[in-house]
Amino acid sequence: MRNNNFHVHSVENAGALESAFRYRFQNPRKILDTYLKPGMTVLDLGCGPGFFTTEMARMVGSSGNVIAADIQDGMLEKVRQKTSGSDLECVVQIHKCQENSLNLSGTIDFILAFYSFHEMYCLDNIIDEIKLLLKPRGEIFIAEQKFHIPRLTFHEMIDKMRKRGFEITSQPRVFLSRAVVMKNV
Repeated sequence: MRNNNFHVHSVENAGALESAFRYRFQNPRKILDTYLKPGMTVLDLGCGPGFFTTEMARMVGSSGNVIAADIQDGMLEKVRQKTSGSDLECVVQIHKCQENSLNLSGTIDFILAFYSFHEMYCLDNIIDEIKLLLKPRGEIFIAEQKFHIPRLTFHEMIDKMRKRGFEITSQPRVFLSRAVVMKNV
């Protein structure tokens, strides 16, 4: 089923995703500190220019792995430039998704979908793939902007997850956002 809210943030406007203002109010470490541990394999789904990716890589450390996944080559190139030549280069794996598929295999401990679920063209397909990729009891953190994604649309996304066997474990407070953490049961 096609996502009627499909809209991809442009590479040309990627700078808006990494402003100092955003970092102050949506600090990746503060948001994810409870969920990420060294050695984990995590997926930054719809990573954009890597606002969360690099901090996630620091948090999982050299024994962990961060898959920075996006459908736009330009966004992935921004992540590549950030990590190239640094200690994070061996932790971050750049991955290009297709519009209707994550095109990933293996198992993942934690998934971050921050301001990206509404950008998924075939959300039902993506959720099915997430179910297969995420380890049992693994968690997914979903956040969407309050003023961009209506409450009803957000709840419809969460209902799709529930119908596929996910349950809400928490509803973290994130500045100007609706957020939920769900466990794969």
